[in-house]
Amino acid sequence: MSSPLDLDSLFAELKNEPDVNRGPLIDKVVWVLISISIIVVALRLWTKWRTTNRLYIDDGLMFLALLVGITHSAIITQAVSTGFGRHIIYLTLEEVQKTMKFGILSLMFGILSPTIGRISFCWTLLMITRSDSRTKTWPIWTFIAVQLLVNCIGVTVFYAQCGPHLDVFWNIQKQLDYHDYCWAPKIQTKFGYFMGAVNVVTDAFLAVFPAVLIEQTRLSRKTKAGLWCLLGLSGFAMIVAVVKTYEAKMLSKVTDYTYNLCFYVIWVSVELNIVIVTASIPLLRPLFKRRTRHEGRQPSEIADVHLGSVTSFGKNVSRMHTPQHTSTSSLDNIVHYDDTAGVDSAGIVVTREVQVSYETKDAPNVHAALVGLLQGEIANPRLVRA
Repeated sequence: MSSPLDLDSLFAELKNEPDVNRGPLIDKVVWVLISISIIVVALRLWTKWRTTNRLYIDDGLMFLALLVGITHSAIITQAVSTGFGRHIIYLTLEEVQKTMKFGILSLMFGILSPTIGRISFCWTLLMITRSDSRTKTWPIWTFIAVQLLVNCIGVTVFYAQCGPHLDVFWNIQKQLDYHDYCWAPKIQTKFGYFMGAVNVVTDAFLAVFPAVLIEQTRLSRKTKAGLWCLLGLSGFAMIVAVVKTYEAKMLSKVTDYTYNLCFYVIWVSVELNIVIVTASIPLLRPLFKRRTRHEGRQPSEIADVHLGSVTSFGKNVSRMHTPQHTSTSSLDNIVHYDDTAGVDSAGIVVTREVQVSYETKDAPNVHAALVGLLQGEIANPRLVRA
């Protein structure tokens, strides 16, 4: 909201409008969406814990994004209960003030939830990138910093534009003298569009960057395309961010804000939930994958995979009567040893071969394995089994 309220124009404009209530629709949409996010994040955390017996920083960030999103939904429900979704002329002065108070408060959570969600996915990509030393991590760090800086400034600009007179947003009397308390409306409007553009670019980066990771992995084109579709789901978040940024124009129209802002609020909810869901789905892959991807591959294919500085693989060593242990690098995690019995008096040779495998569960290779990248699966051959 960024312009003064003209009561005469308001009543002239709305005097023939029916008493339509969009509140129930808003309530259903925000809670259906957040319920889907709750289910997806719960599955994500359960999958991580089941396969690795631990959670990581990106999981904590996504859980925080979900909590902020739930708070946003709860505040919107309170706003609906006081009249949000109806034309302002059909509300009492007290209802208008309560509705706008809840609405203004919800915007902060609507901005912070997708911001934290994007940073969580950035952290996931950061971990995956570290599993392959050929890919640089600085672009990811750059977008993490940009997300924090731009969106935190956006929240600050919105709530600081009227100084200590924050109640101007819901105090009808103060809104009549809006310009006496607040900055020029164009400041908030322009920064709002800039913030939306930054979020769109971030979503585009999160959709495209996984293709760089996948391209450097020795996989078939079909498999690469499938993995990119899985990791590039942020493209949907980008589309939603474009629509939400366009709908932000309604923030400057305060004549009938309890009704006009309905679709903007819906798109805020869609955006934050799409970010949460699309960033979590790639990590649910172990729920649907019964065998590790490198099982059944030819040894030559596995040997050609680049694993940063790691180039050696396990070897079989046999020795008469004495078990031989041949250790490999920490990423190979495969140890073979044979115990070959000596020749008995009847000339029979008895050979027993035992293979012992162990896994590294460092964050980079765990995340690479979970999403289906070959270097992670080789380092953790049993990690992605359902």
